Amino acid sequence: MADENVEAPTPLILSDKEKRVLELHDRLQQLQLEIALLNAQKNYVPDTSPGRTVETAQKELLDSRAKYTLRNEVVASVVSANPILQAVHNGTKASPIERDLLPLLTDRDAGASTLALQTTEYHSLLSDLTDVEARSIRLGRENVALAERLLDLAKQTDQGRAEVLSGDSEHADEIARLEAEVKGSRQRWRVLKGTASAIVAGSGVDWARNAELRDMVLDPEDDDV
Repeated sequence: MADENVEAPTPLILSDKEKRVLELHDRLQQLQLEIALLNAQKNYVPDTSPGRTVETAQKELLDSRAKYTLRNEVVASVVSANPILQAVHNGTKASPIERDLLPLLTDRDAGASTLALQTTEYHSLLSDLTDVEARSIRLGRENVALAERLLDLAKQTDQGRAEVLSGDSEHADEIARLEAEVKGSRQRWRVLKGTASAIVAGSGVDWARNAELRDMVLDPEDDDV
């Protein structure tokens, strides 16, 4: 919604001759690139040396592309330097087209400032994300160590319990009998609780409004009972 209120920059008004000059300049750059590619294909000699790899060829390609881009940017900067100075400083010898550059230069500088600010925020968020990921990895390792420690303690507890039972044969049978009784009591409790919950739920009573009946129907089974 906010973008709808932003005014689009006023396009630069160019004469037919100026448009033609720009078109010829673009065409000249395209032809120079095509000529360079044709010469490279014509003079190409396959390098069969064992030390040459795909990574080496890719690096050479990137270097050539960087040099080509840098050359074009330098030429563009030199050609545009004087018109920009005339527009910014409102020189007395500035042509109408150079004066028309000022609003566009203002928009360009505003865009560059916004881009710089967003880039700074992006790097800050990226740094925060890296810290969070590092902390997550560290906590994951700590959790693994704690889980291993917990398993060791559980194993030691089981071993200690087995040793106590084996070393005290007099009470071992009594302990086993009590454990069986507790297990049976739990099973009976689960059966009775399930039956009571089913009766209440199917009785048609508004059990949701009564706290005790609601707990009877919805309360999960407690293994400690």
